Amino acid sequence: MTRAADTRERILFGAEEVVLREGVAHLTLEAAAAEAGISKGGVLYHFPSRAALVAAMVQRLSSLFDADLERGGAFSGRPGAFTRAYLEATFGPPGDAAASRERRLGAAVIAGVAADTELLEPLRERFAAWQHALVTDGLPPASASLVRLAADGLWFTELLGLAPLDRDLRALVHEGLLALVDSTTAPLVEAGTARARVGRHSARSRREKKPM
Repeated sequence: MTRAADTRERILFGAEEVVLREGVAHLTLEAAAAEAGISKGGVLYHFPSRAALVAAMVQRLSSLFDADLERGGAFSGRPGAFTRAYLEATFGPPGDAAASRERRLGAAVIAGVAADTELLEPLRERFAAWQHALVTDGLPPASASLVRLAADGLWFTELLGLAPLDRDLRALVHEGLLALVDSTTAPLVEAGTARARVGRHSARSRREKKPM
């Protein structure tokens, strides 16, 4: 990582700490600079305005989720792989400290940008890209969308504290959604295997019938 990239990361982390401790309303360039241990001029070099800093925080949250998707095998090409990875990335390991921090940060940042169409636009674009990947994941689009909406609903209830599920019920809902993905994927995998078997049989028959 270059020195400039390292400084940018320090500023973003500092801004996140301010938001987590005091709320997004108290996020200023001065506060982010103080938390990061650099001058306000150093912050302005990377983020010319508070809006630019908040936009970068939103982008960072989206990038973290994209990284979770990739680690979960979303782009393996198998039917249902993206849907399963989306589900797993949203639920995350129970009790995971990093995931908990990300949820709290997401709640604060989203609350701060909800009324700002310009700041919300990058998030809308990422959700549109995720939805496109889901409906082209090899599953029936309605099934993949149902899983996404359930996962997003869980995310928002936990972000905003709207009657979030207790640990046991959360685990049961997770299992139920995974079962839905598996039950929808299984016939597709079986059909693909059958087609491959027929294809191999046809190729063998053609070779056997080929005149000497």
